[in-house]
Amino acid sequence: MLYILCCQPLPKLCASFAFSDDISQQLGRGNSLQLNYCVYGLQLNANVEIPGLQPCETTGDKADVVVTMGSFPEEIVHLINQQAKPYYIEPGYDKTDPPHLIVNMLADGKYYHFRYGTGAQFVCNRQATVVWGSWKNPFILEDAALYLLGPILGFILRLRGTTCLHASGVVVGKKALALAGASGAGKSTLAAAFAASGYPILTDDVLPLKIKDGTQLALSGYARMRLYPHSFQNMDELPNDLPLLAPNWDKCYLDLASAKYSFHKKAVPLKVVYLLDWSNDNTTSPKIIPVKPTTAVLLLAANTYRNELLDLSMKKKEFYFLSRFVSQVLVRRIQLVDDIAEISHLLEIIIDDFRKI
Repeated sequence: MLYILCCQPLPKLCASFAFSDDISQQLGRGNSLQLNYCVYGLQLNANVEIPGLQPCETTGDKADVVVTMGSFPEEIVHLINQQAKPYYIEPGYDKTDPPHLIVNMLADGKYYHFRYGTGAQFVCNRQATVVWGSWKNPFILEDAALYLLGPILGFILRLRGTTCLHASGVVVGKKALALAGASGAGKSTLAAAFAASGYPILTDDVLPLKIKDGTQLALSGYARMRLYPHSFQNMDELPNDLPLLAPNWDKCYLDLASAKYSFHKKAVPLKVVYLLDWSNDNTTSPKIIPVKPTTAVLLLAANTYRNELLDLSMKKKEFYFLSRFVSQVLVRRIQLVDDIAEISHLLEIIIDDFRKI
């Protein structure tokens, strides 16, 4: 199966993207809107139309998270300019590169400030109820929204005590399977193959987990799958020119809201997690291997979403959650092969294994 493992920028093979580079024009009247969105089990209230999300009817009187895109309040600007406490640094590709991400704590831990090397910045409060986002040219709202819908809301979920797998979710019948693995392992590519075969997709990249009435649920994300250009070029079931996610990103997206595919909006009981494994170079055909619960906890802990941002208290809570999680949900390793022609065969193997459980 052909997956892109490298994180370096790729040639832009997606369809072209038309945009305005004027921030005020980008936001327009939308800067004063109050729109409600449902994603990852959260109810958002936003001041702009967030690319990739569809407005939804919320329940209750108050949103879980209020999102303000475009600028920071004066109080937050003042705090950013004060001395901050370092929380996390993601280094560049080599020692001479500036950091990709710097996270600082403001006001003695009351806020977290995310500053990306691209110029995008976000601030959220410790209670995970408010997010502000800002960016600089050449970034536009579409670029900044990708951070919001990925690592920022991922961190918001972690602050709220929700464990998230770094995984895509697929619905088979009345239950779900998760495709988990490191960045570039092929989660989205494999999930896109499921989508092309008619299976509803629950989420891509961020898979929040929740226990309700003793049942382990996988929560829904939003109706776009992020794909590297080369990952779908030779898949007959998918078009060769998917739209570009945003003008300054090298990924495309598969629109699950279109008539060709199916997006599942509600939480689904999670039955099994498949961990994508490239460690065996001698594998000649895909193979599924059961994982014992004690080993599964460690493997899952290594494949939770943005776990490098967790503090000690969060890590302890996550480990306790996963220890209970493996008593309800099975974990399997899938040994993969680097052959795009095997993808249909792999889907058959996974579905067959899933239905036998």
